[in-house]
Amino acid sequence: MKKQSALDGQRLSKVNQYLEKNFPDFFAEARFQVGDDDYFLYSRFGQYLARSIEHRRTPRSKINRGFTVLNKMAAVSRKDPSVRRMLVSGPLEHLLDAPKARALAMKRLSPVAQGYMESLCE
Repeated sequence: MKKQSALDGQRLSKVNQYLEKNFPDFFAEARFQVGDDDYFLYSRFGQYLARSIEHRRTPRSKINRGFTVLNKMAAVSRKDPSVRRMLVSGPLEHLLDAPKARALAMKRLSPVAQGYMESLCE
């Protein structure tokens, strides 16, 4: 599992850099808590984004950057099934469970990510 996580980390390096640049506090705390496990990092990011949307405690620009993270991840997932599983079973699942977040996600996510999200609804 650690070997797979390391491979995913290489594939997601640009997404990780974007996440770290735009959400430095979240990234530092999540890395401290979960280490180098990208699956848990992005799962927690999905929780964070969904809660932020539901409770309206984050500026709209920051939420849009959160969707950019997921769209970048969806672009990587087109070539890599393990990243796709990570995206679907992590952040998209958390967005699906929050009604306001789901509605906003259907407007802000790329067509690829929307397709993954719709597959979760079936």
